[in-house]
Amino acid sequence: MRRKFTLLIVCMLCGISWGWAQDVTIKGLVKDQKGLPLPGVSVKVKGSNQGASTADNGSYSITAPKDAVLEFTFIGFKTIEESINNRTTITVTMTDDNQQLNEVVVIGYGTTTKKDLTTAVVSISSKDIENQPITNPLQAIQGRAAGVQISSQSGKPGAGISVTIRGNTSINASNSPLYVIDGVTSRDASFLSPNDIESLTILKDASAAAIYGSSGANGVILITTKKGSSDKIRVAFNAFTGFSNLWQKQDVLNKDQYVALMSELKYDVAGLGNQNTDWQDLAFGTGTQNSYQASVSGGIKGGVYSFSTGYQQDKGVVDPAQLDKYTAHFNGSQSITSWLKLSANAALTQSNSIDVSDNNNGARGGTILSALTTPPTIGIYAANGTYAFNPYKGGSENPVANAFAAKNSNRNFRFLGAFAAEVNFTKNFSFKSSISTNNNDNRYSYFIDPYSTDYGRAQKGVRNANRSTDRVWLNENIFNYNKTWGKNAFTATGGMTLQESKYYYLGYNEQNFLDASGTLLTRGTSIPNQLPTVSQWSKRSYLARVTYAYDSKYLFSTNFRADGSSRFGPDNRYGYFPSASVGWRISGENFLKDVKAINDLKLRASWGKVGNDEGIGDYSYLELYSPTAQGSYLLSQLQNSSLKWEETTQTNIGLDLSMFNSRIVFTADAYLKKTKDLLINQPLPNSTGFSSIPANVGNMENKGLEFVLSTKNIIGDKFTWSTDLNFSLNRNKVTSLGTKVESISFGGIYERDAAIRVLPGRPLGSFFGYVANGVDPQTGNIAYADLNNNGITGSDDPADRTFIGSAQPKFTYGFNNTFTYQNFGLNFLFQGVQGNQMFNASRMELEGMNDSKNQSTVVLDRWTTPGQITSVPKAIRDNTSNTLTSSRFVEDGSYLRLKTATLSYNFGSMSLGKLKMSKVMLYATGYNLLTFTKYTGLDPEVNVNSANGPAMGIDYGTYPQSRTFLFGVNVGF
Repeated sequence: MRRKFTLLIVCMLCGISWGWAQDVTIKGLVKDQKGLPLPGVSVKVKGSNQGASTADNGSYSITAPKDAVLEFTFIGFKTIEESINNRTTITVTMTDDNQQLNEVVVIGYGTTTKKDLTTAVVSISSKDIENQPITNPLQAIQGRAAGVQISSQSGKPGAGISVTIRGNTSINASNSPLYVIDGVTSRDASFLSPNDIESLTILKDASAAAIYGSSGANGVILITTKKGSSDKIRVAFNAFTGFSNLWQKQDVLNKDQYVALMSELKYDVAGLGNQNTDWQDLAFGTGTQNSYQASVSGGIKGGVYSFSTGYQQDKGVVDPAQLDKYTAHFNGSQSITSWLKLSANAALTQSNSIDVSDNNNGARGGTILSALTTPPTIGIYAANGTYAFNPYKGGSENPVANAFAAKNSNRNFRFLGAFAAEVNFTKNFSFKSSISTNNNDNRYSYFIDPYSTDYGRAQKGVRNANRSTDRVWLNENIFNYNKTWGKNAFTATGGMTLQESKYYYLGYNEQNFLDASGTLLTRGTSIPNQLPTVSQWSKRSYLARVTYAYDSKYLFSTNFRADGSSRFGPDNRYGYFPSASVGWRISGENFLKDVKAINDLKLRASWGKVGNDEGIGDYSYLELYSPTAQGSYLLSQLQNSSLKWEETTQTNIGLDLSMFNSRIVFTADAYLKKTKDLLINQPLPNSTGFSSIPANVGNMENKGLEFVLSTKNIIGDKFTWSTDLNFSLNRNKVTSLGTKVESISFGGIYERDAAIRVLPGRPLGSFFGYVANGVDPQTGNIAYADLNNNGITGSDDPADRTFIGSAQPKFTYGFNNTFTYQNFGLNFLFQGVQGNQMFNASRMELEGMNDSKNQSTVVLDRWTTPGQITSVPKAIRDNTSNTLTSSRFVEDGSYLRLKTATLSYNFGSMSLGKLKMSKVMLYATGYNLLTFTKYTGLDPEVNVNSANGPAMGIDYGTYPQSRTFLFGVNVGF
């Protein structure tokens, strides 16, 4: 028994000594890429709780089994695993895990990493686009990209938006960027489904955009759609539903206040009616939003694919405005052999919309202003069942009549598709040829019957219709070569592209749907002849790019593109657009090797030239004739064979900085853009018989600063907080209009002077009019400044007009915060515009007190007695002298808006594993939640005209944006 016990003890001791023999003590150092020690690195034995941390000098000591694995982890660096393998000394070098710097960025005809960029580029990923109640994916950029100003044209479902990159470069030509969707060029991207987009890359400076030459004057937005992956099949479903309403209304006169004003204006109030209708409550209701999208993606041997289909509906806050959008998207590629790869993509969109009239003053039937100016004393319908209208102002329909009486619809079908073949001659040399098409078919229909409205009765019924088709095809043939040897990296790109467009438009009109006895006819008896409009343009381009990098420290890139456009005569057909950029990664130099705080520091400089041939027509250089009703032809456009490219050169200096293990990332850019040979319709003397001629006249300048700061404020196991801040300012100025043009007017106002004038030395969007110095206490009229001191004021002396404000903002900014706590997420984005002014032309109708329209409650303070001190003039019937285009209607248009706020919950992997699901996220999102502004109109952002054209900054009964709340789910399998 004792012998057995002794044997047991010996075995146990041997076992213990054997176990002790398996543990070894490992010592070593942990360094970064520069060879500097890293303190605070976590060193753990993988699969156990045993661990240690590095000291200030990067050293560590840990005991572990000789066959274990050590795991080195540190914030901002890639995790390293090292097998011990009986070693007692292990020294490791940790590399940056900076996703921002190593992120692959799409550039023209290629890709690069963010750290190797030498130009001003910003990239936005799909996570910034999803879960928003938007039908136009470009709305998601708003507030997220420095130097990129997004403005909604109106809040109407399906309404367009304007995108301005680093200011306006043209007067009559286009100021909108070029969109490149999976390699296919387009002048529009609103038809895409936001859920189909993987990333948007914005090429801001001319060096980045010069590879697109004639199309890049206003920047380029590269859109990459989602692709499949080869590892597994993925199925996803996204859906949301929500509602919207106006975030504010305007106070107008009630029945008694309105009757009192009409009496003061000497109207017979006996027939006004006895209603007390709140037209805003009737016209402005609750909108609804619904979206559903399903997708499947995956891969087969040598290929990947992605397919999605979706439906989105947006019912506006003003019935019956509505947009129904159906989308389908495919993206796939297949390697046929080791050297041949085929790829294809397609996007189909059909949009059906019902419109309500806006952007019109009260007299011409704009629904928005009509809701404010229709007398409260009448109801929706007259006694005979037709729509009621202002009894003292025939033709001024009530807002319900404006919205519902006319059948106003539009159907649009878009198809964008491409097919490409890529041949790899060697691992470094390839050739890609693609053919693509971008088709746009549009059908518009309008009908108002001859009974229900005053306008319909006056016209005896009206039918308007038009249809248009635009077919654009593009062939690109591109060679790519890349070579890396030692510390040298070289790439070269070159090729040729061919592009052609065919456009067709036919309008149609019918009137007079009543015969002599008043019987309704199926066709109008008045059908004017309408000839179709047909036009074509084509381009041929040659392009080349070379990049070189030495030791990832010294970076160089140069582009060249030659574009030939049929829009110019033979002598000026080709434009030549070179560019060059350099970068110096200072952080790679030895003198910064000991600076632990800096992870990456790079200086950039670039210069480039780009062109513009958009917005002037396809035959602007030719002498054109139009057919007459008598069968002859009439000269309609004078010839200008010297017409040539509008050219923009841009210089950019930038800095990229990453600090504290990439917890702080900062970017700064300064730029100067100069445009010459502006393409404008040059005004001509009346004696010529022509109002204008297309010509290259004048120059323009933009200069600005941009700053972006991204911080990871807290990174914990359960809680994280990150912030993104961007700030940009731009100064626009017209520097010349040539010797034959003194100024050009834009922004026409009904029955009044135009509100905007373009003049050398002033920015686009400069308001021009009389200076209003308040109300004369003795007369009750607006006192207009006598600037030339001739004793004549107001409309009797147009020479007293001057510049009274500017729609150009002093700066724009965005502030985005993202929080996560375990499975919960919270994101909110503030977006703001500061220092711009708006011309509130709606107030001309709401504070005019010159006819029988209802008015704002502001007029309750109107002048009534000599000596009275007030800012509101007296009421004068049939007299617009107090509502001239003047500084009285120029307001501060600055605003700060809580653009989006999203609260989400992601179910954890343990819960999903049982359900065999990869993702389930529930979320609630608010859009346009809060707006802080001094602007007195319904919305400080909308514009009656294009927000990136010379007539920007005017609000005249424009459909305002709404506040939206929605609830959604994202599911993945």
